[in-house]
Amino acid sequence: MQKKIWILNQYAVTPRSGSGTRHYDLAEELVKRGYEVTIFASSFDHKLRSETLPSWECLRKESINSVHFCWLKTFPYKKNDLKRILNILSYTIHVFWTCLREKKPDIIIASSFHPLTCLAGYYISLLKKCRFFAEIRDLWPQTAIDMGTIKEKSFTARALRVLEKFIYKKAERIIVLLPGAVHYMQKQGYPQDKVVYIPNGVDIARYDRKLIKDKYKSPAVDKILGEQEKKFKALYLGAHGQANALVTIVEAAELLQEQGYTDIHLFFVGDGPEKENLMRLAQQKQLHNISFHEPVSKEEVPLLLERVDIALISMLDLPLYQYGISLNKIFDYLCAKRPIVFAGNVLNDIVGQAKAGMTIPPEKPREFARAIAELYQMTEEERKTLGENGRRYVEAQHDIRRLVDTLESIF
Repeated sequence: MQKKIWILNQYAVTPRSGSGTRHYDLAEELVKRGYEVTIFASSFDHKLRSETLPSWECLRKESINSVHFCWLKTFPYKKNDLKRILNILSYTIHVFWTCLREKKPDIIIASSFHPLTCLAGYYISLLKKCRFFAEIRDLWPQTAIDMGTIKEKSFTARALRVLEKFIYKKAERIIVLLPGAVHYMQKQGYPQDKVVYIPNGVDIARYDRKLIKDKYKSPAVDKILGEQEKKFKALYLGAHGQANALVTIVEAAELLQEQGYTDIHLFFVGDGPEKENLMRLAQQKQLHNISFHEPVSKEEVPLLLERVDIALISMLDLPLYQYGISLNKIFDYLCAKRPIVFAGNVLNDIVGQAKAGMTIPPEKPREFARAIAELYQMTEEERKTLGENGRRYVEAQHDIRRLVDTLESIF
């Protein structure tokens, strides 16, 4: 009998979006293995801060490659203020009542960008009499405490601690994306066999198919590269937020310009709350070696990465990274065989483990500029070796099929 899986993730997207497609990728592979999968997500685009459904529509269902999506309208917002809280609450309420009207699934996987999704998932599982798995993407409230958003002894932190322990206790299995989260859970008193590590990954087969099919058919990529096509191209791809520490890369670009590296050009492709500030900073510094561009869809990512020379990642120096990272962009970069400059102090240095580029301390523009220059000065063959190292690593550790093997084993 075909098993029905529900995935609750407010921020889930399809490959048409420029965001991470973790749950779509997992669902698509599960469908190939005979499961029926429905993803319940908000129709409000978190990255673009815009509603995708017309005003008269509160809910829409669609299927993409046999993966079912249920788009739920939620309260709109622009900033991280009261409206953002209302957005979270509206999703929690909407997904709860919508799921109650649907036929019973076998398993619910609730993914906690915020913990209320897991709370809704647990109570839906009780009423539907089905199994409940909690996927913990961020360690709440530890992430907010380490980021300085809330204080350790605040009422909010204490309330989130209670909610955290409740969810961990009630979940049949706890799926974590960070390797250090396994030890975090064990310190909380949860046995190892209850916690399973399933990081982010990439659908390598789909990635390669897209590259073969549409390699020379990307007006979006042509527009981004433009007159800089023949230069040495360094790409940052993804969110432009505080945690991405992109000021470090802008300041590195300034150093490269001062040092006379006129053949190196840095591309920022994506969006986020810090983008306007970064553009203003680059303009103030009169940087001619840097350009900012709109996000591209996940489907366009292979075509863009194929035509750049190196890829960039910058992070803040925060204690929360002692639990590790699982950034989608890393796996896209590795899959594309692009050498990486990685600025971060993390538990799992994937770039270093894969021998796929250069790892440097975070928030050090001079070190970042030096690393870019060093990759630029390498021979093409040396850069190719780094890229091939990364590809082998991602095939062995982060191909979506291997991750679904692990997920399916706990079903």
